[in-house]
Amino acid sequence: MALLMLVAAIASGVTGTLCTRASQGLRRWGYTLGAVGAYGIATVLLAQLVLHLPMGVVYAVWTGSAAVILLAIDTWAYKVSTTWFQRTGMLVTLIGVAMLGTALS
Repeated sequence: MALLMLVAAIASGVTGTLCTRASQGLRRWGYTLGAVGAYGIATVLLAQLVLHLPMGVVYAVWTGSAAVILLAIDTWAYKVSTTWFQRTGMLVTLIGVAMLGTALS
């Protein structure tokens, strides 16, 4: 159950960030409200997770996963170019998240 909540928290955080980008500086109200709602859901889920799991691990996995996902979306959907050094950092982050995630099972 905790893993499912963590996946939902990551998805909510990513959604909130994408809505924030789409809101064009919080000028598009629909996306702004979507961002606030998505971040609210992520916060509630994280608050529940840290009741049962180590806070540092939960937060590190949440932020690291979201960062890698958002960079992948930037690269794919928004055609943001990355250097080999940045891609290596993304891989290292992904490996670190996977290693930290073993503490959650």
